[in-house]
Amino acid sequence: MMSDVFLDAFLDTLKILPFLLVMNFVIELLEYTSKGLKADRILKGGGAPLIGTLAGVVPQCGFSVVATELYGKRRIALGTLLAVYIATSDEALPIMLSSLDGLTKILPLLIIKICFAFAVGYSTFGIEKAVAAVKRKKAAANADASHVETDKAAPVNADDEHSHEHGDGVEQNRKRHGEHRIHVHGCHRHDLCGEEYSTPQNPTKKQKAARVWNVYFKHPLLHTATVFLYIFVVNVVFGIIVYYVGEDRLAAFIHSTGYFQPLLAAVVGLIPNCAASVVITELYVVGGLSLGGAVAGLCVSAGIGYAVLIKQNRPVRDTVMIIALMFVLSTLLGIGVNGVMSLL
Repeated sequence: MMSDVFLDAFLDTLKILPFLLVMNFVIELLEYTSKGLKADRILKGGGAPLIGTLAGVVPQCGFSVVATELYGKRRIALGTLLAVYIATSDEALPIMLSSLDGLTKILPLLIIKICFAFAVGYSTFGIEKAVAAVKRKKAAANADASHVETDKAAPVNADDEHSHEHGDGVEQNRKRHGEHRIHVHGCHRHDLCGEEYSTPQNPTKKQKAARVWNVYFKHPLLHTATVFLYIFVVNVVFGIIVYYVGEDRLAAFIHSTGYFQPLLAAVVGLIPNCAASVVITELYVVGGLSLGGAVAGLCVSAGIGYAVLIKQNRPVRDTVMIIALMFVLSTLLGIGVNGVMSLL
């Protein structure tokens, strides 16, 4: 029934809500708090791709959404995002664990996914570090060059220098008197009126309370509600498509592709909905999909993470590059796995 599509979409979106809400509060805290939190060292440190890989293995697509949110604000590196996406299992693990046939097939698939996520995550992480180092060297070289050009400039005329020093003395004298008048006026106003007034350096209690509410509560809640609604709409749209196409037809289409299974399974895996991982996993469990096809489809499948990436991440070319990279790498891995299996 069509009502089931809306109910399933709502329940799938509801599963992500706790992850999304908590992470948005944490993100706002990181952006406005500079002391007491060392989370940036963890999120961007050398252990981040490993943490992302382990988080992605948990059968819950909420981690891919959280990773996407963090990447959109550049709180994590690209390597960590790719590690989470590749390791994300979504509905695959629960389906496999629910059947006896799935239990015997889950181990090789899981090992391949974890190793691939680890390898891609750290390779990309290393490339990012190398590129950043090159950029820093270029920036330092440009700064040195501009400094040399400044040193070669013509010397200042003695009369101009004397005039400049005289002007500085007048300006300093004027500032001293001006500052004195402001100070006296400020004390006079404060003593006579006794009113509470604020400056950017000295906000009132009401201003502090309003800032805390806006920064730490209002913004995260509004952002969570917006993303929640967006994910729900995407789930409904793709739920309707799968409802009319039918999971059986989708499975039959993948099964009939033969040697092209990894390619077509990867295309299905790109669908930002849990239905993609369900179809691929069920087909693999019953023997209708090769190990390479299952690897390609489930490695590229990041659940609703792609939908959030398209909405949140900028520039657009960066988003396109990430999705294309996931598709190409997963497809090549699937083809490679099938090639190895044919030799055994």
